[in-house]
Amino acid sequence: MLLNSLAQKVETHKRDVEQIAAYRSRRGNDISERLKRVAQDADSVLGLAVAHRVRRCADEYNLWTAKNLNRADDTAWFDGLGQLWSCGSRLCLSCCATLASVSRRKARAGVERLETLFDKKTCFREGLRWRSLVLTMPLMRGADVEVAISRINDAFRRLTNRKFWKSRVRGGVKGVEFTVRPDGYHAHIHLLVLSEFLPINAERERESRNASGNLQAEMARCLRAAGAHVNGELALAVYDVRRQHERKTGESVTLEKAVLETTKYLTKTESWDEIADGELVKVAEVARWPRMFELLGQARPSKRENAARKAEAERKAESATLFNTPPLTNGVSRPKRAPTWRETLAVVTDLASWQEWKEAMDDIISRAQRFRRTQLALKFPCATFSTLSGEEWSIETVEERVGWTQSDYS
Repeated sequence: MLLNSLAQKVETHKRDVEQIAAYRSRRGNDISERLKRVAQDADSVLGLAVAHRVRRCADEYNLWTAKNLNRADDTAWFDGLGQLWSCGSRLCLSCCATLASVSRRKARAGVERLETLFDKKTCFREGLRWRSLVLTMPLMRGADVEVAISRINDAFRRLTNRKFWKSRVRGGVKGVEFTVRPDGYHAHIHLLVLSEFLPINAERERESRNASGNLQAEMARCLRAAGAHVNGELALAVYDVRRQHERKTGESVTLEKAVLETTKYLTKTESWDEIADGELVKVAEVARWPRMFELLGQARPSKRENAARKAEAERKAESATLFNTPPLTNGVSRPKRAPTWRETLAVVTDLASWQEWKEAMDDIISRAQRFRRTQLALKFPCATFSTLSGEEWSIETVEERVGWTQSDYS
């Protein structure tokens, strides 16, 4: 509960949401224009499609801000922002920020789960402490960013299956970061784990009570097994969270700050400014990115917790009859899944078919935006929403337009 209260203080801090939304819109339009230019030179239809979707996501008609938002069963009021429709691209700052927000919520839940399982007495008895780790890998010259991240993820998976890790670490949070270098990508992993003492090198291993390996040697073995060339010692870091101090204030780092530090790298879209034009199209064409965030060990929800969450979601879906009407199949099999936006690009062969694809995509986006406006107004009936273009709506305007009331929805 302490972690939740700290997170609430951070989230309810006053923000200039209009300024943040305007910055995200500007950044999105900049990357979209650059990608469009590069994709045209490379004759990449997929790159052009991603550029169009990123531009629509960053459009001033798509980004919204609101005041007087309030979560269910909560007395805290806050200002917020978001997008009516999401493109889901890693090149989009708004979508990355949404993904990071979801990851932070999961990380806080995982940390609180561990705090519940291992109280102070248990931690003292077993020598458990919250530790912040940074695991790096050598620079992979000439490799794509997807390959670099996949390689370090493979090495980390091997590390977590080794006795050295299993015997010491109870659980934690993992976030992947990469930096762009002139000759390749440098991928590294940020971790917040509840663990016993983790000797970082051979010297600290000799000082430990249980001399059975060290982090540097174990990670090097796993990287080599994953196909990475390791020459020399790895630059790794292990910090005791409670003993770390803020550089500016000198105060001890809180567990909440450690969570934010671990997950903040998911939104480092400034790296795309440093990437070469040829690599930008490759990034846009990635269909499924390697995992950038995950919970580890006992920080993951149990089967019982997952079952309870699924039951709650089904209960809400059944009550929301306006949005979840059972299909009237009469014994006939359900219709096939609609093609994805990537699959629809297969018919684009010339300028005319490209224009038809854009018109169809714009129609899908417009319908999604209208539906999202209704969703937001019903979820936050006390709030007034506004897009960057100046369009406003609230629960009153939605009820007048569609004839629904909040009581009908609930």
